[in-house]
Amino acid sequence: MRLIGVLLMVAGCQFSGTAEPDAPGGPGGDGAHDLGMFVTWKANPPIPGTLSDKLTVSDATFQVDHFQIVADAGNVMRTKYLLAWNPASTPTTPSEDAFPDAPPGMYSKVSLVMMTGSFGDYAYQIHGTWRDNGMSQNFEIRDRAPLTIGFDCTEMLGAAGSATLRIRLDLRDALSGIDFRNVEQEDGMLELSDGQELLALRSRLMSAFQLDN
Repeated sequence: MRLIGVLLMVAGCQFSGTAEPDAPGGPGGDGAHDLGMFVTWKANPPIPGTLSDKLTVSDATFQVDHFQIVADAGNVMRTKYLLAWNPASTPTTPSEDAFPDAPPGMYSKVSLVMMTGSFGDYAYQIHGTWRDNGMSQNFEIRDRAPLTIGFDCTEMLGAAGSATLRIRLDLRDALSGIDFRNVEQEDGMLELSDGQELLALRSRLMSAFQLDN
């Protein structure tokens, strides 16, 4: 009788239009998942690491106002958190996102909106080193303006199943396009926080997040 009662409770459940993860992170690293939608994050090239013969990146932090995956039967969303690759923080890389109540269906659109908020006055921050003609200088990029990123996906979540979206951050094109010779220095550090170079960087960052197929 107890089993029948449990089955009746499950049959009566309905999916809501938006699912919030219970907590950052997800199941363990053994590859086994519970039910729902999962999102993994990685940087390639790795952070910290080398982007080119002139550029290395030590950390990158994005203040996410909301992250959403759009499906034909409803959406999943997580709000107000930091997406960080930072050796000085815990964890040092973004944890897996888990949406156990994600409605089944075809997920076709990913949306990320970064903006200032409770975590600080910058939508994103990137630190690293630029080398030129045998000289090297540390740099800091901080942007107060909102940044919206969107791209398509095709990930099917079946009923009573699980699916994983793998998202990759690639900063090579975005940072290699900066002419650091035009970036102002303060206390020996190159600081990019306004001007035309930052406007151009924002445009390139819109394609820095992509599916990792």
